[in-house]
Amino acid sequence: MLLTLLAICCLITVSYKGQSHDSFFLFGLLKLPASTISGILSGTLSLICILLVLVDYKNGFKIALVLNLLATTNLLFGMIMMHSIISMPGMVTNIVSLITLLTIYGFYKKLSISNLSDYITGQGNRRSYVKEVTEHIEARKSFTIACIELEDFKHTNDVYGIQFGDALIKLAADKLATILDKKDKMFRITGSKLAILFEPGESPEERLKSIIASETVTVSTGFGDNITETTCTLSLGAGIVYAHPPYNFTKTASSVLHEAETALAATRNLSDKRICIFNENMENSDIKHREAEFLVKESLKNNYFYLVYQPQFTTDEKKLRGFETLIRCRKPDCSIVNPNFFIPAAEKSNLIMKIDDFVLATAMKEFQPVLANTENDFVISINVSAKTMCSKGFAHKIKKLLDETHFPAENLEIEITEYSFAESPDTTIANVIALRDMGVHIALDDFGTGYTSIKQLMSLPINLLKIDKTLIDDIETNQTMRDMVDSVIYMGHLMNCEVISEGVEKEDQIDILREHKCDFIQGFVWGKPIDFEDAKNMCSQEEFGL
Repeated sequence: MLLTLLAICCLITVSYKGQSHDSFFLFGLLKLPASTISGILSGTLSLICILLVLVDYKNGFKIALVLNLLATTNLLFGMIMMHSIISMPGMVTNIVSLITLLTIYGFYKKLSISNLSDYITGQGNRRSYVKEVTEHIEARKSFTIACIELEDFKHTNDVYGIQFGDALIKLAADKLATILDKKDKMFRITGSKLAILFEPGESPEERLKSIIASETVTVSTGFGDNITETTCTLSLGAGIVYAHPPYNFTKTASSVLHEAETALAATRNLSDKRICIFNENMENSDIKHREAEFLVKESLKNNYFYLVYQPQFTTDEKKLRGFETLIRCRKPDCSIVNPNFFIPAAEKSNLIMKIDDFVLATAMKEFQPVLANTENDFVISINVSAKTMCSKGFAHKIKKLLDETHFPAENLEIEITEYSFAESPDTTIANVIALRDMGVHIALDDFGTGYTSIKQLMSLPINLLKIDKTLIDDIETNQTMRDMVDSVIYMGHLMNCEVISEGVEKEDQIDILREHKCDFIQGFVWGKPIDFEDAKNMCSQEEFGL
């Protein structure tokens, strides 16, 4: 604004001087020709015009162009009226200024396009997305945002290389561009994510349905005679947000994208759908997930976590076999947080591995002195997540912990689930074998709820099968479930494993399990989870009574 006012003042002054008939102007004793004053003002005007473009290349250029043309017109009119070319230097200055303005404007325009474009897809980038959506929100316009992701893109990059990944994302962008109207815009948000801004019109969902699907594509990479064609599967998923005014102050380009990404994440849990529309329930679920993650991080940092131990007994004589270790969380206000709140969130990230580390180290440190000072032998059973179990170096980590805590390997039992064999079966099996070689017991938890093949189970060096609670809940009234439990127990014994049933809550269930030769019992009927001091005292007991 200040530069514009100065430019206008210079323009008015130049026009006035141009109309003056005085050849010279006196400044005290200094005598200056009128043409010199006009030249100084014209040069100043040109400088201000250049500064206007530098400050705001779009609006500043428009103002500077108008001022420059007015100044040039004024000089030309003066030359015609006075039949003199004395103002020719000023005219040349204005022309040079105009050329400079056009050059600077062209440079900034090209730079702006480059800053707002993705060099691989040729579409807008994240900055362009923020700009466009912010303009729509400020203008109170209705619009739709779709966030589209290439599934397994990281894996594709790792296997085929970055050049192949770039070609694949370009192919996906070109494919999506075929469903866009003239006013719609596409942006590349991250490596594998694209976003589309749909203007009001034909249903974006219907248009996306025609193109969001898995298909086999051929991707060409290389240059000249070294072009390589590779066939792969292009799989897309989309999350959609319909945005309508009025918008509150929390609605931003980033918040809309977050909502679209939340809907996109929901498609991963839908086997028959690749498109999901955002709703508030998803937002609430996402907020809870983030709260749970934050709680886990705070708990690990500030020692909110602690352990309780649920006793396990022999079915026939009710002798103490050992304890299953369970994690709990106590917040500073002394409220207890249910593990069902934070464990699922931790399992979706690497936080679950940090929880596993905490439980393993704490349980071993607490019970090592107990084992050293009691004649009774018992097992401490610790659940380990699938992520931890299939991680390289896990067996070495256990060996290091055993050495540091002096905990006897034969008194440690690692509980794993069948899902541990789903992601990296080779690594998981290698860890199981290494742990068994150390003398550590291996228990297969939640048996009967996974998808591990019988052949694979038979080949694993497992000590204990744990029958899931859901299989025995109706064992007293449902003959089919009773026969199934009997088959599981028989299979466990056939594999030279002992069998424990967890979640036992009734005496009638115990009688049936005893009849079917189940080795151990764990559940509220004989023992709820207890704190460490009570568990330590229980270790010195000889009799528990049937």
